[in-house]
Amino acid sequence: MSQSKEPIDVVAMFPQVADISDATLRKAVIATWETLWEMSPWKRIAEVPTSTEIPYPTLPHNQCVLEMAMSVADLFERHHGIKVNRDYLIAAAVLQDASKVVEFAPDAEGKVVATDIGKQYPHAFWAAHLALRNGIPDEIVHVLLTHSPQAPKFPATLEGKILYYVDQIDVIGIHKDRWRKELFITK
Repeated sequence: MSQSKEPIDVVAMFPQVADISDATLRKAVIATWETLWEMSPWKRIAEVPTSTEIPYPTLPHNQCVLEMAMSVADLFERHHGIKVNRDYLIAAAVLQDASKVVEFAPDAEGKVVATDIGKQYPHAFWAAHLALRNGIPDEIVHVLLTHSPQAPKFPATLEGKILYYVDQIDVIGIHKDRWRKELFITK
């Protein structure tokens, strides 16, 4: 008897989605997640890991990244008067790792392996692709495609930079420090 796939509730997973003031954007974020989940080989969202190297579940990682990003936005505004586009930050944080549900799969022995999507496309590509199809603005899609250190470009927006750094800080917390400094001497 095969176990049925548990449904997902994007707003229950990420309550901040309800704070997206643009109703069209809010619906598109939810639709993008729901489409990815329908495509996913996973039965339960709690089983999806952060990566093939990091066995920690991706959902609490994503939730922590979202909360840290919102805290940074709050502090920027309170201490520096810098306004962050919260709709864009929430949407990007919620979708940044949504592709993981189709990038990885459990194999017959229960190990996590890359799917064909995970092998053929860069991380977050599939979420970015579906986000564009659902009408999510290019500025958010850019963040999805640049939030990882493996991306060929660095995020161009403040929202993207916040997400990039808090994502890496959380990876340090759940796994290990992957950053390094290099000395550059110029004349």
